[in-house]
Amino acid sequence: MLTARSRRTGSAWVAGATIAGSLLLSGCGMLPSFVTEDTPAGAPSESGTADARGDAAAQEEFFDNVMLMVPMVASLDPASSWASVEPAAWDEADASVRDTVVEMGLDACTRADEASGDSGLEDPAMTWLAARFLCGEHREAADEFLSNDTSISPTHTMADLFELAVVQDDATTAELLDANNVCIGALALAWEVHAGFTPDATCWLIRVQSVEETGGDAEYLSLFVNAGDVANAASDERFAELAEASGATPNDLSNLLDGME
Repeated sequence: MLTARSRRTGSAWVAGATIAGSLLLSGCGMLPSFVTEDTPAGAPSESGTADARGDAAAQEEFFDNVMLMVPMVASLDPASSWASVEPAAWDEADASVRDTVVEMGLDACTRADEASGDSGLEDPAMTWLAARFLCGEHREAADEFLSNDTSISPTHTMADLFELAVVQDDATTAELLDANNVCIGALALAWEVHAGFTPDATCWLIRVQSVEETGGDAEYLSLFVNAGDVANAASDERFAELAEASGATPNDLSNLLDGME
């Protein structure tokens, strides 16, 4: 799968993605083409007001979504404490890892409780995820803080992108983590990612774009399934479209394989 590249030229999606390594720390950066077009963002969930810190289901949701965010955050900031977390779905993770990650979220909720306005919030990514799943009373402030000072489309903020990256109803966390591994391998084999970015973060962006267009995770998962020559060719073309829209470019091997078609 993903051995031959069939790339569209002249697509409205094709544009370089320049995403600064400080994006999730400072909220600054330029986003790829799909967030600067006129299509509206996916509708985010309503900001909750209920405190779910002690709810087991909410903690599991929080954990799984942190796991999907870890590779992207860690790749943009290798010094981050997130870099020490090995992504695994809740059911497959060691109990001590689950407890540690949940505690990170609860600590973020506590810091938000004590903050004086959104300027007092720390760690945008963790704060947003904690507010999204554990302490919804801080969701509005977290949305604003995550997107503070960003220069992006009026229809998308970084909070919009995070909402699109939440696990959708048509996939499991384990399936998405497996797909991410294949995606990272495919990029490492035949693509050059944007300077200053990583395959991990590029795959995160590829998935977000797919969710934006299709409304779920099913397409992203389908890109890495061997479904026969015809279906594989279509998946390769779609993967190439999304990769190029995320700032990646085909390398020499990709061009060679493309020439063998």
